[in-house]
Amino acid sequence: MRNPKAILVIRFSSIGDIVLATSPLKSLTSAFPNARIDFLTLDRFQDLLLFHPSIDRLICLRADAGRKEVADFARNLRTENYDVVVDLHNSLRSKLIRSKLYGIQTAVLRKPRWKRFKLFTFHLNHFEDGFSQRGLYHQPLQALLPKDHDIPLSELHVTDEEKSAAKEMCTEQNITEPFFTLIPSAAWKQKSWDSKRFAEAAKSLSEKRGMKAVILGGKGDSICAEIADANPDCTDLHGKLTLRESLSVLSLSQFSIGSDTGLMHAAEALGIPVTMIMGPTSVETGGGIQLAESNLLALDNLWCRPCSQNGKRPCYRKEQICMTGISTESVVESALKTADRP
Repeated sequence: MRNPKAILVIRFSSIGDIVLATSPLKSLTSAFPNARIDFLTLDRFQDLLLFHPSIDRLICLRADAGRKEVADFARNLRTENYDVVVDLHNSLRSKLIRSKLYGIQTAVLRKPRWKRFKLFTFHLNHFEDGFSQRGLYHQPLQALLPKDHDIPLSELHVTDEEKSAAKEMCTEQNITEPFFTLIPSAAWKQKSWDSKRFAEAAKSLSEKRGMKAVILGGKGDSICAEIADANPDCTDLHGKLTLRESLSVLSLSQFSIGSDTGLMHAAEALGIPVTMIMGPTSVETGGGIQLAESNLLALDNLWCRPCSQNGKRPCYRKEQICMTGISTESVVESALKTADRP
């Protein structure tokens, strides 16, 4: 199809994957500037994509919607007269929606399950060099995009009003610019670096560059409180901000330090360089960085990593070397390179 008038893109979760899905969104906008592009996600993630220039309309499905509700929801989508459906999730839920949108051209993500199985089970890496999740998300679009298309960076947006409100909030918290952010938590504890090392790194950076550390995270992220207890000079905002407020604070920071997690991808999508501490996961599982100014810290030649797709598998070694082997000094050195960039 050369000139579709309406395109539906589907990606339900999670934060990091939705952020990375903005890369093919930009490609579709570039290829079809006159097409309407709608994005379907779960209601709890919709704020992430507000004000995105490649999205004409956000469509949200309740996270706890049952099968009948999803089927009815999909039938209602038929009135939107989509020419193309791009499924970047390929889950049972997205398949059900596609089944109700019959007769419409589809482009579906084919997950590299066999390659991942070999990687996790036999530690055989058959992924091509330069593999990235952004590139993977473009594979379903090969028939739609020009052959020589680029893989653009992921991108999020906050408004000037949101930034101004964030500056006022930071002033009230005695946070003066420049400052850096810590994003220490992850969905699985195996992906989180040690809280004491985070506190030590924050202290060292504050002493060397005079910048305050601001901790971001959700209400249940206990590691944030542990860091603040170990280093009271950090400003702990975990559980106090909405997602939009967190993005706004991120957009004001000089750089961010954290685990392979959604908000770190969001930081880069806002143009903020990161030092990403990667333990049980890898670029082949969807992790990694995209900005030239960012740094990825991971132990080389560690036979047991990656051990799972998202880091949820408990470590079967006496010590989780992939995390304990990353020193405070290496994180500080990496962050200083970012802080001292031209």
